[in-house]
Amino acid sequence: MEEDFELLAKFKKGDQQAFESLVRKHKMAVFNTIYSIIGDAQEADDIAQEVFLKVYTKAGSFKRKSSFPTWLYRITVNRCVDELRKRKNKIISLETEFDQDEKLKLKDVLASKEGDITEELKRKELEDIIQKAMNSLPERDRIILTLKEMEGLSYKEISQIMKISLAKVKVWLFRARQKLKGKLSFLYPEE
Repeated sequence: MEEDFELLAKFKKGDQQAFESLVRKHKMAVFNTIYSIIGDAQEADDIAQEVFLKVYTKAGSFKRKSSFPTWLYRITVNRCVDELRKRKNKIISLETEFDQDEKLKLKDVLASKEGDITEELKRKELEDIIQKAMNSLPERDRIILTLKEMEGLSYKEISQIMKISLAKVKVWLFRARQKLKGKLSFLYPEE
Protein backbone atom coordinates (compact mmCIF):
# COMPACT_ATOMS: atom_id res chain seq x y z
CA MET A 1 0.00 0.00 0.00
CA GLU A 2 2.85 2.36 0.67
CA GLU A 3 3.93 1.68 -2.89
CA ASP A 4 0.55 3.04 -4.08
CA PHE A 5 0.99 6.20 -2.03
CA GLU A 6 4.52 6.67 -3.39
CA LEU A 7 3.38 6.17 -6.98
CA LEU A 8 0.48 8.56 -6.48
CA ALA A 9 2.77 11.19 -4.95
CA LYS A 10 5.17 10.86 -7.91
CA PHE A 11 2.26 11.16 -10.33
CA LYS A 12 1.01 14.31 -8.58
CA LYS A 13 4.46 15.78 -9.24
CA GLY A 14 4.11 15.01 -12.96
CA ASP A 15 5.62 11.51 -13.29
CA GLN A 16 3.46 9.81 -15.96
CA GLN A 17 5.32 6.52 -15.51
CA ALA A 18 4.10 6.39 -11.90
CA PHE A 19 0.49 6.65 -13.09
CA GLU A 20 1.08 3.92 -15.67
CA SER A 21 2.47 1.72 -12.87
CA LEU A 22 -0.67 2.30 -10.80
CA VAL A 23 -2.83 1.36 -13.77
CA ARG A 24 -0.83 -1.82 -14.47
CA LYS A 25 -0.98 -2.81 -10.81
CA HIS A 26 -4.75 -2.34 -10.41
CA LYS A 27 -6.25 -2.75 -13.89
CA MET A 28 -7.24 -6.42 -13.54
CA ALA A 29 -8.92 -5.89 -10.17
CA VAL A 30 -10.84 -2.90 -11.55
CA PHE A 31 -11.83 -4.79 -14.71
CA ASN A 32 -12.92 -7.88 -12.77
CA THR A 33 -14.99 -5.81 -10.36
CA ILE A 34 -16.73 -3.97 -13.19
CA TYR A 35 -17.29 -7.17 -15.18
CA SER A 36 -18.79 -8.90 -12.18
CA ILE A 37 -21.20 -6.03 -11.55
CA ILE A 38 -22.02 -5.11 -15.18
CA GLY A 39 -21.67 -8.55 -16.81
CA ASP A 40 -20.32 -7.44 -20.20
CA ALA A 41 -16.59 -7.63 -21.00
CA GLN A 42 -16.58 -4.87 -23.64
CA GLU A 43 -18.49 -2.49 -21.38
CA ALA A 44 -16.25 -3.44 -18.46
CA ASP A 45 -13.21 -2.50 -20.52
CA ASP A 46 -14.74 0.86 -21.48
CA ILE A 47 -15.80 1.62 -17.91
CA ALA A 48 -12.36 0.64 -16.58
CA GLN A 49 -10.82 3.23 -18.90
CA GLU A 50 -13.28 5.81 -17.57
CA VAL A 51 -12.37 4.87 -13.99
CA PHE A 52 -8.66 5.38 -14.61
CA LEU A 53 -9.37 8.64 -16.43
CA LYS A 54 -11.22 9.81 -13.32
CA VAL A 55 -8.30 8.69 -11.12
CA TYR A 56 -6.00 10.64 -13.45
CA THR A 57 -8.06 13.81 -13.19
CA LYS A 58 -8.95 13.50 -9.49
CA ALA A 59 -5.60 12.31 -8.09
CA GLY A 60 -5.09 15.69 -6.49
CA SER A 61 -8.24 15.22 -4.40
CA PHE A 62 -7.01 11.96 -2.80
CA LYS A 63 -6.35 12.80 0.87
CA ARG A 64 -5.05 9.44 2.21
CA LYS A 65 -8.05 9.11 4.54
CA SER A 66 -8.40 5.59 3.18
CA SER A 67 -6.11 3.24 1.30
CA PHE A 68 -5.60 3.86 -2.41
CA PRO A 69 -7.39 0.58 -3.35
CA THR A 70 -10.40 1.60 -1.22
CA TRP A 71 -10.54 4.97 -3.00
CA LEU A 72 -10.14 3.24 -6.37
CA TYR A 73 -12.93 0.71 -5.58
CA ARG A 74 -15.21 3.56 -4.51
CA ILE A 75 -14.67 5.28 -7.87
CA THR A 76 -15.18 1.95 -9.66
CA VAL A 77 -18.37 1.06 -7.79
CA ASN A 78 -19.80 4.56 -8.22
CA ARG A 79 -19.18 4.39 -11.98
CA CYS A 80 -20.88 0.97 -12.10
CA VAL A 81 -23.86 2.31 -10.17
CA ASP A 82 -24.15 5.15 -12.69
CA GLU A 83 -24.11 2.64 -15.54
CA LEU A 84 -26.69 0.39 -13.85
CA ARG A 85 -29.00 3.36 -13.32
CA LYS A 86 -28.83 4.09 -17.04
CA ARG A 87 -29.95 0.52 -17.68
CA LYS A 88 -32.60 0.44 -14.97
CA ASN A 89 -35.43 0.31 -17.50
CA LYS A 90 -34.10 -3.03 -18.71
CA ILE A 91 -34.97 -5.15 -15.69
CA ILE A 92 -34.06 -8.75 -16.34
CA SER A 93 -35.96 -11.60 -14.78
CA LEU A 94 -33.98 -14.79 -14.31
CA GLU A 95 -37.06 -16.82 -15.14
CA THR A 96 -37.11 -15.32 -18.63
CA GLU A 97 -33.34 -15.60 -18.92
CA PHE A 98 -33.30 -19.33 -18.20
CA ASP A 99 -36.00 -21.21 -19.99
CA GLN A 100 -36.67 -24.85 -19.14
CA ASP A 101 -34.43 -26.13 -21.96
CA GLU A 102 -31.44 -24.14 -20.67
CA LYS A 103 -32.01 -25.43 -17.14
CA LEU A 104 -32.11 -29.03 -18.40
CA LYS A 105 -29.08 -28.47 -20.64
CA LEU A 106 -27.06 -27.08 -17.74
CA LYS A 107 -28.07 -29.94 -15.44
CA ASP A 108 -27.00 -32.40 -18.15
CA VAL A 109 -23.66 -30.66 -18.63
CA LEU A 110 -22.97 -30.56 -14.90
CA ALA A 111 -24.07 -34.16 -14.35
CA SER A 112 -22.34 -35.64 -17.40
CA LYS A 113 -19.43 -38.00 -16.81
CA GLU A 114 -18.72 -38.55 -20.50
CA GLY A 115 -15.24 -37.78 -21.75
CA ASP A 116 -16.42 -35.60 -24.63
CA ILE A 117 -17.51 -32.82 -22.27
CA THR A 118 -14.38 -31.25 -20.88
CA GLU A 119 -14.00 -29.66 -17.48
CA GLU A 120 -13.35 -26.35 -19.22
CA LEU A 121 -16.75 -26.45 -20.91
CA LYS A 122 -18.44 -27.21 -17.60
CA ARG A 123 -16.61 -24.38 -15.88
CA LYS A 124 -17.43 -21.89 -18.64
CA GLU A 125 -21.10 -22.91 -18.70
CA LEU A 126 -21.30 -22.55 -14.92
CA GLU A 127 -19.57 -19.14 -15.03
CA ASP A 128 -22.08 -17.94 -17.62
CA ILE A 129 -25.00 -19.13 -15.50
CA ILE A 130 -23.60 -17.48 -12.37
CA GLN A 131 -23.01 -14.24 -14.27
CA LYS A 132 -26.62 -14.28 -15.54
CA ALA A 133 -27.81 -14.83 -11.98
CA MET A 134 -25.59 -12.00 -10.73
CA ASN A 135 -26.93 -9.70 -13.46
CA SER A 136 -30.49 -10.42 -12.36
CA LEU A 137 -29.80 -9.24 -8.78
CA PRO A 138 -30.44 -5.67 -7.65
CA GLU A 139 -27.38 -3.43 -8.03
CA ARG A 140 -26.69 -3.24 -4.28
CA ASP A 141 -26.54 -7.05 -4.06
CA ARG A 142 -24.31 -7.32 -7.13
CA ILE A 143 -21.90 -4.76 -5.75
CA ILE A 144 -21.61 -6.23 -2.26
CA LEU A 145 -21.20 -9.80 -3.56
CA THR A 146 -18.55 -8.66 -6.02
CA LEU A 147 -16.55 -6.78 -3.41
CA LYS A 148 -16.67 -9.63 -0.88
CA GLU A 149 -16.76 -12.83 -2.93
CA MET A 150 -14.90 -11.84 -6.09
CA GLU A 151 -12.44 -9.27 -4.78
CA GLY A 152 -12.07 -10.69 -1.25
CA LEU A 153 -12.34 -7.34 0.49
CA SER A 154 -12.88 -7.14 4.24
CA TYR A 155 -16.14 -5.99 5.81
CA LYS A 156 -14.37 -2.80 6.88
CA GLU A 157 -13.18 -2.05 3.33
CA ILE A 158 -16.67 -2.71 1.95
CA SER A 159 -18.11 -0.44 4.63
CA GLN A 160 -15.78 2.36 3.52
CA ILE A 161 -16.40 1.85 -0.19
CA MET A 162 -20.19 1.66 0.11
CA LYS A 163 -20.33 4.23 2.93
CA ILE A 164 -22.44 2.02 5.20
CA SER A 165 -21.97 0.56 8.68
CA LEU A 166 -20.28 -2.80 9.29
CA ALA A 167 -23.60 -4.17 10.54
CA LYS A 168 -25.29 -3.19 7.27
CA VAL A 169 -22.49 -4.82 5.28
CA LYS A 170 -23.09 -8.11 7.09
CA VAL A 171 -26.88 -7.95 6.71
CA TRP A 172 -26.78 -6.92 3.05
CA LEU A 173 -24.18 -9.58 2.26
CA PHE A 174 -26.25 -12.29 3.97
CA ARG A 175 -29.37 -11.25 2.03
CA ALA A 176 -27.49 -11.01 -1.27
CA ARG A 177 -26.05 -14.50 -0.78
CA GLN A 178 -29.53 -15.84 -0.04
CA LYS A 179 -30.96 -14.22 -3.18
CA LEU A 180 -28.14 -15.59 -5.35
CA LYS A 181 -28.54 -19.04 -3.82
CA GLY A 182 -32.26 -18.89 -4.59
CA LYS A 183 -31.60 -17.89 -8.21
CA LEU A 184 -29.23 -20.84 -8.62
CA SER A 185 -31.36 -23.40 -6.75
CA PHE A 186 -32.23 -25.16 -10.00
CA LEU A 187 -28.60 -26.35 -10.18
CA TYR A 188 -29.09 -28.57 -7.16
CA PRO A 189 -31.35 -31.63 -7.08
CA GLU A 190 -34.31 -31.51 -4.72
CA GLU A 191 -33.33 -33.05 -1.40
